[in-house]
Amino acid sequence: MRSKLLWASLLTAFSSAPVAPSGSNLFPRCGGPFQLCGYVEKDSEAQRIPRRFEVANAFDEGLAPVRIEGLYGFIDTTGRIVIAPRFQAAGPFTGGYAEVRFDDASGVIDRSGRMIVPARFHRIIPFAGGTFIARPLRHGSPPTVSHSDRLEGLSKLASLYELNPAGLYHASKGWLTDANLTFSFFDDPARGLIWAGRRNEHNDEQWGMLRSDGKWQVSPRYNHVQWLVETHAVVGAMPDYSKPPRERRSAMLRGAVDRDGKLTVPLKFANVSYWRGGYGLVSEGKSVISNGSIIEPRKAILLADGTLLGDRYFDEVDIREDGKLPRGRIGKTWYSIERDGRRVPDQLDGRTLVECPGGLKIVERGEMVEFVSPGDGKPAGKFDDGYFSKRDCPGPFSAKRRAKWFFVLENGSVLGGPNGFDSNYSFSGNHAAVQVGGQWGIIDRSGAFTVKPRFAKLRPVSKDTFAVGEGEAMFWIDAKGKRVEKPIYNRPAPHQALTCAGGLRFFSVKGLWGLQDGQGNTVIEPLFRALSCFHQGVSWTAATGANDWCPIGPDGRRRDAIECRKTYYPVTVTHHSPEEFSKDRYESSVLWNRAWLEYQAGNRDEPPKWISEGRGSYSVMLGQASDR
Repeated sequence: MRSKLLWASLLTAFSSAPVAPSGSNLFPRCGGPFQLCGYVEKDSEAQRIPRRFEVANAFDEGLAPVRIEGLYGFIDTTGRIVIAPRFQAAGPFTGGYAEVRFDDASGVIDRSGRMIVPARFHRIIPFAGGTFIARPLRHGSPPTVSHSDRLEGLSKLASLYELNPAGLYHASKGWLTDANLTFSFFDDPARGLIWAGRRNEHNDEQWGMLRSDGKWQVSPRYNHVQWLVETHAVVGAMPDYSKPPRERRSAMLRGAVDRDGKLTVPLKFANVSYWRGGYGLVSEGKSVISNGSIIEPRKAILLADGTLLGDRYFDEVDIREDGKLPRGRIGKTWYSIERDGRRVPDQLDGRTLVECPGGLKIVERGEMVEFVSPGDGKPAGKFDDGYFSKRDCPGPFSAKRRAKWFFVLENGSVLGGPNGFDSNYSFSGNHAAVQVGGQWGIIDRSGAFTVKPRFAKLRPVSKDTFAVGEGEAMFWIDAKGKRVEKPIYNRPAPHQALTCAGGLRFFSVKGLWGLQDGQGNTVIEPLFRALSCFHQGVSWTAATGANDWCPIGPDGRRRDAIECRKTYYPVTVTHHSPEEFSKDRYESSVLWNRAWLEYQAGNRDEPPKWISEGRGSYSVMLGQASDR
């Protein structure tokens, strides 16, 4: 009853939202026990619209799509509902129109909520001037509904992939083009220009620039197109079909067009990269592999008229976006390059990259970096340029020179002697594992070996404790080589491990799970074989006798507007699959989640695993439950 009253109070609060300042920038922020969302002001982070929506998306043209009890509507900047929630999904307003999903199909509404294009498309995204990029539904083939109900606008590049093939559709005129085109983002949709491609007689995509009225700004003529970055967009020439097939692609040169589609950089370069800092980047060719090494092509800095800065290629270039001159490297020497092409001493030489609170500095020295000791400011040695950052302070830093590894300590002293180490791990406590001559040992902070190199495999596992070998033959030693018991990793107490990010906590009764609040009050009754923390206002549940995971709200009721799913996992791991507990996908996911809950409760020794694609498995240890 308590949770039902709480949810009812949230719903009735919609009519009393505080007024946000006119024109303020509002951004979604989510939290609380049910992970509901509201809006804060950009600069002050002050709460302007309370957290009461399951999903809150960004404002566009003064309106934002929000989800309430599984359905989408729109609010204004005061938090007032101006278009009632009745859609499966909703996209942003563009030019006074928004895409919405209804009955598993997309249509278009205006700012009053009136359907101006019926829901009969796979996708239909507002473009410009009352025109939409639309992909029709195929007869007998409804669109695949993903777990995400987010409908992105054209300004989000990912949204164009699921559009194709598509065409231009006008609200009153109907189709302006065939619906067999491929679209790619070019610039702000309000300008009414977009890349569109069609197949030629060789079955290659041929790209041109289409206007919102369905006319070609640039007729199809390019094999490759990119979006506008600063002042230019990269384009690639079509193949020379007079050449043998294997030679065609190598002859496909690149150039760039301006913001209106005019070719201002001729199609004469092997490769052109995105514009930045007022310049383009061109390569003389492509990277090649020779004797196991990657040989990079020479590079040049491209001006807007298609000429090269300094009229030459360099071994490497660096185009700045911090107001400093672009740079070019010849051999091992870097130069800064004036707008007229003159080479001057490198402006970045001696620039401090990292300065630790204790005084140790890392400064840039051309292709290398130099560590400078605190106090006396003496150089501690030059090393290969690497990914050093403030968070590595105070040290020790791992640094490489001539394919060997060293440690630079907080005081600027260097460990590794004249020859360095073949490989190393970062310090674990006061000791580090290092490899010399193919064998691993352990050193202390003076650089002296506390364990002579004699192990084929050795790695740190906790402070001053190291694992030797692998698999069943693995054993553990301390920093002096003495055998020790397997480390017991810090594991949160069950009441902490079972607590969700919003404060709710899992609990079980007779093998079934529910959720309580921080005071021990039941929020979700223990009726489920497994369930998740709340995310976007719902918990995913596996009920006894069910065949799908289904969402419930804070009141414990099924959210009918949100489709059930076959599987659910509290985390996802790239290039890994969850450990299989059953051949049935649903049952396996339920058993995986139950194993995870039992591990968090302290009733299981090992967490369920994620199996790598051909490279073994590992366990995911979570201190708090989280939703994907």
